[in-house]
Amino acid sequence: MSFARSVVKNVFFKGLGEVLIRGLSFAFMVLVARTLKAADFGALNFAYSFPLLFIILADFGFNPLLIREISRDPGAGARVFGHMLYTKLALSGAFVVAVVAGVAVVAPPPGTREAVFLLTGFMLLNSFTEFFTAVFQAHQQMQWEAGVFTWQKLLLLAFGLLALGLGWGLRGVAAAYLAAGVCGLAAALWVLRRRKLVAGAWQWDWAFWQRAFAQALPLTLTTLFINLYFRIDTTLLTKLRPLSEVGWYGAAHKCIEVLMVVPAVLVAATFPTFSKMFAEDLGRLQRAAERVLHLLFMLAVPLVVGAVLLARPLMALVFGPAFAPAGIALAWLSVALGFIFINYLLSYLLISAEHQRLNALVSGLAVLVSVGANLLLIPRWGFAGAGAAAAVTELILFLAYAACVRTQVFALKLSAPGRVLLAGVGMGAVVWLLRAFPVVPLIILGGLVYAGLLWFLRAVTPEDFRWLREKMQKVG
Repeated sequence: MSFARSVVKNVFFKGLGEVLIRGLSFAFMVLVARTLKAADFGALNFAYSFPLLFIILADFGFNPLLIREISRDPGAGARVFGHMLYTKLALSGAFVVAVVAGVAVVAPPPGTREAVFLLTGFMLLNSFTEFFTAVFQAHQQMQWEAGVFTWQKLLLLAFGLLALGLGWGLRGVAAAYLAAGVCGLAAALWVLRRRKLVAGAWQWDWAFWQRAFAQALPLTLTTLFINLYFRIDTTLLTKLRPLSEVGWYGAAHKCIEVLMVVPAVLVAATFPTFSKMFAEDLGRLQRAAERVLHLLFMLAVPLVVGAVLLARPLMALVFGPAFAPAGIALAWLSVALGFIFINYLLSYLLISAEHQRLNALVSGLAVLVSVGANLLLIPRWGFAGAGAAAAVTELILFLAYAACVRTQVFALKLSAPGRVLLAGVGMGAVVWLLRAFPVVPLIILGGLVYAGLLWFLRAVTPEDFRWLREKMQKVG
């Protein structure tokens, strides 16, 4: 299968799955936020974020390595999968111990503590579900991954509605996550067995395990650092500010997490092919990466501009008037989102080129920046300071990633950045002048203005549409 056909097929199924999954998750969070008080919603955000600080102890960076190795040599699937699975089972206990020890140190209120433990169970189950679905990604069968997680989120929505309807509050919502996690893992196991994607005999090989462990360690550190700099703000907010601010910040953060589906889909869909291209044709990889970079940049600009200008009315519309103060956090987080779009691609390019250690080093730098910025800004500006710290962190991360990719892999050229930015400025001017209008029509109008300016300024050309149409026809 050609690169274009493979990518479009993967993007379709990965995109469909991510839209459904994140859409259902976001709808569930909106429902919870509108039902619980801001303080209880803040407690839920802490209970969800805290185990994520330690989940890498169970994941251990195996998922990207599993995808990379099986995509290069499908015949080695059983051996790679088996060694990593047994190691993952052994390491899961360390994750549970770390969470229990962390709770003892942080000492959250009793209700919040119970929610942390319930969500810890969900995180552990979900970690294994993601590990199993990584096999689907490696074989470029994204439809099974989409099906498993859509099933899980539908059940989460159903269980959560039941818990809220029965008045079980915070602990009921956390229990709904755990129940959905059990069902999601069962579905992943069922598909894996039916498809026989890792079938075959294998024997334990200490030399192979040591090599795999050594390769996974930098990815482990990278994921640990990403979780720290992406989640530490919620933990620090919980300790330094009222839970109502944690709730406001959590609501804004959920909006960003939904929008992150765009780079997540594109990069995850191209990663297996990127890994193969690096081993076969570096020039082809560079051209493919530049096309993805151009697309990510064009998609990021209107999202950032629109979210910054409409942050407060958006939060009030989606989460209710009680969450309107979260607009300032959404504005800052939207700036961070623009860099996240590009950082996704740069990070996975380093992994595809087997620069895991360098990736870990850059992520470690981001942790230092994030912790320092949050400790400096949260005491002074509260949850708005946490949003500003996120923007600063992603900017530094972008600069570091860009330098590493340029010096260690190849120099990426961004197509027509000035024209894309000019289209974004034009859209922003229209939105600002008409800001008194209702939010939803204004968003639609802004999108139409941006698309029209892209066409007028030739930031996107007829050749781009012909290329996309040809690839879609090949998939069909």
